[in-house]
Parts: sequence; C-alpha cells; structure tokens
Amino acid sequence: DAGRRDEVKAAMREAFGAYRTHALGHDELAPRARTGRDDFGGIGATLIDSLDTLHIMGLRAEFDEALRYLKKPGSAFRDLVQGETDRDVSVFETNIRVLGGLLAAHDLSGDADVLELAESIAARLSAAFDTPSGVPHSFVNVKTGNSFGLPWTKGASILADFGSMHLEWATLSARTKNPVYEAHTNHVFETVSSLGRRGKSGASTKGLFSAHFNVDTGEFAGGDVTFGALGDSFYEYLIKCWRSLGDLKDAETWREMFDEAMLGMKTSLLRDWKTDEATGEKYSYVSPIGGSGAGSMEHLACFVPGMLVLGAAEAPTPTTADEYVQIAKDIARTCVEMYSSQPCGLSADHVRFDSGSKTISNINGKNIQRPETVESLFYLYRKTGDEIYRTQAWKIFQSMKSAYRVPESGGWQGVLDVSKTPTAGDDKMQSFFLAETLKYLYLIFTDSDTMHLDEWVFNTEAHPLRITKARERLN
Repeated sequence: DAGRRDEVKAAMREAFGAYRTHALGHDELAPRARTGRDDFGGIGATLIDSLDTLHIMGLRAEFDEALRYLKKPGSAFRDLVQGETDRDVSVFETNIRVLGGLLAAHDLSGDADVLELAESIAARLSAAFDTPSGVPHSFVNVKTGNSFGLPWTKGASILADFGSMHLEWATLSARTKNPVYEAHTNHVFETVSSLGRRGKSGASTKGLFSAHFNVDTGEFAGGDVTFGALGDSFYEYLIKCWRSLGDLKDAETWREMFDEAMLGMKTSLLRDWKTDEATGEKYSYVSPIGGSGAGSMEHLACFVPGMLVLGAAEAPTPTTADEYVQIAKDIARTCVEMYSSQPCGLSADHVRFDSGSKTISNINGKNIQRPETVESLFYLYRKTGDEIYRTQAWKIFQSMKSAYRVPESGGWQGVLDVSKTPTAGDDKMQSFFLAETLKYLYLIFTDSDTMHLDEWVFNTEAHPLRITKARERLN
C-alpha cells in the first residue's frame, strides 16, 4: 500500500521538519507559537523519539543530521547525559523515550557512539534505584543523583513507571556486556513477582497489581488497579520481555505472570458494552477497579489488543491463543468507535460507556495525538491480514491530518475538545506522535517483513529493539 505509506511518510517529514526549524534540541514543538517547549526537563525528547521513525521510513539524511546534533560536544543533550546540567527528570519518561530511543537508533544503524550515549543516560538514572527496596523513585537529578517520589502519590512509585524498565535495561546490558543495568531492573521484577505470589499485590484479583508502591517499605500501597495510565505498560512488558530477551532470567515466571494478569483482566476489568445485532460482533472495553473509573476507559487502554496479539503467540494452549485474539478484536472495535463516534473523527482521552443507550460520553474530551488505537490495529493487521484494520487506520490518519496540521509551521497539534467542530488546537506536538503514532500508521501499510515481529520488539514508546538471543521458537 505504497500510496498511503508515502502519505504518512510525508506527514513525518513535515512534522519533523517543523520541529527542526523551530524547536531543535527542545523536548517538543509548540506549532502555532513556533517555539520549543521543555516539559521533560530538556532531554531533547522529540529529537531522540524521532530517530528510529526517520530511519525506518528511509529519511536517512534527517536521521544522520539528528545523530550529528546529538553527538556534538557541548550540545545541551551531551551536557545533560554527562551530568553537567542540574536537572530533575522523570525516570520513566527518560527511560522509555531517551534510553529506548537511543538503543533503537543503535540497533537500526549500528552506531557505537549512540550506544555510549545510552549508557551515559542509564548511569544517570541508576541513582533512582538507591532506595531501601531497590524499586526506583519516580524522579532523579541527573547532576546530583538525588531522587524523589511524586508529591501527589505521597512519594509512592507507580507500577507502570518502575514496571516498564527491564526491556531497555536488559537490552543495554546485552549490548554493552555489562550486567549491572539488568541487575537493577531484574531485582524490581523479583520484588513484584514475589509479592504477587504471596498474595500481597494490593489487588483482590490474582494476577493484577495495585498502581502505587512504597519504595521504603517495599509494599504495594493501594491505588487503582488499572490498564490505564498508572498500570498499562507493566503488563505489556511482561509479554514483551518474555518474547524478546532470550536469556531472560526466570523467563517462565514472566510468561505465567502475563497469563495470570490476562485472566485477572478478563474476570475483573473486561466489560461488554454492546453487541452488533446484525453481525453478532461484541464491543468490549477495559475498566479500572477503584476510583471513579467504573464503566469507563482511557484511550491509553486501547494498547490492550496489541498486547493480547503478542500474547497469543506461544500461549499456554490453542484455546487461550484464540481467546486472546478474540478479546483483542472486541476491544479494538470499541476503540475504533471512540474515533468514529466523534464529529471530528478523533477519540476523546477518557470516555464512559452506557450499555443501556449504547452510547459513549466524554469524561475528558481532549485528544493529544495518542498512538494506542493505531498501534493495536497494526498488531491485528500483522496477525490476521484483515484489510479492515488498514481501512480503519487510514480513516483515523485522515481525521488526524485535518484536525492536527498547522499549515503555518508544518507542525501537528492536539485537539482541546473532540466534541466541538471546527476543532481548537492545544499548540503542542507530542514527541510520541513522531515516535509512535506516525510509526505505527506507516508500518501498517508495509509488508510483514518490514520490522518483522519475530526480530524486533517495540518498547512502550514504539522504539524497536532487536530481539536478543531469541529462545528456540516453540511453534
């Protein structure tokens, strides 16, 4: 599907070009103001997040130029990774965007200097693991090594944050032949799995975990049980680490925890919204336990179908595999309707489902260019070859183009309220729009040999890491 693929590539070229012109080196572009913004502490988020997307799309001149900029002595980024800048950064965001982005750029290009930068940033983040439990704090100062938790969680760390690091850190250890990185995150996994086995996961359903963790006592500290913002990527990394780290310690524990979590999700979080009378097709969603979330789903949870597709490969039984793919289709159907039901064709960030009236109402009507739905459509297309997923993705891309694009700068911005047309923009081009949303939209229109899923694993920021020493495939 070369025509559609090329249109997505043109969008990437334009969006990255606007960033390069108006915000180079900053975290993100404000497309209307035509300036940079540094919401992540000035870690060059968009630049690093874009590297592998540029490479995959064959935009090599832009890729090479971006690498030269990052490697330049005295660049703001080099100062940051070498600990010369007094700055607090999010351990999670820096891990998935910067460490993940640099590792992917290295795996795609073989550039040794990039690996060195990756190791430097990991060394800065390592100080966050210096807690009584060894589970990292949420923030760390890259110069002083002082680390701390979030005020609104009363200092607790978040499951999705500390639970989404092993893929990057184990890959870094494999590439540098230095086991120290992997040891940090493996300890975190052992802590979590041990609490789970002993029934101390903070959740009433086996296989699920509460979102908050006290790093001082080493215990879960309540908080919602969710596949939305605070829990999502922990569950995703259970299957991704198992699939892609061939030398994974306790590999079968990772797989068992994933399958237990999926069973827990099915029994406690999965809800049916409606059934199509004509086709008998189900529309399902994943709702959190606790808080005001019942009957609702965040757009973030639309990653679940993609995760289930990965889990279907080498599932414990053929029945489990079929069930995973079926649930994936049922949730994806709902996610697509979250787009098609809005006047601008874009999903709200958080919605409530009414099974009686079969309607969707918006809890938070903004759309910030999130990737999860097109990500799941990509995995479903790769699994089934059903053209419906390409058709749906293309429709979403067309809606994005008409609502996001800022012609004056060439940047693309999010939408403040999807229920209003014409849409008003938020003047922020998310770095994950270039890292994830455009990458998955591009890949859905390629053949399956491009970034083949038996050779590459995408981290939760869509950075592809080469599968290391893959276990002998069981099937």
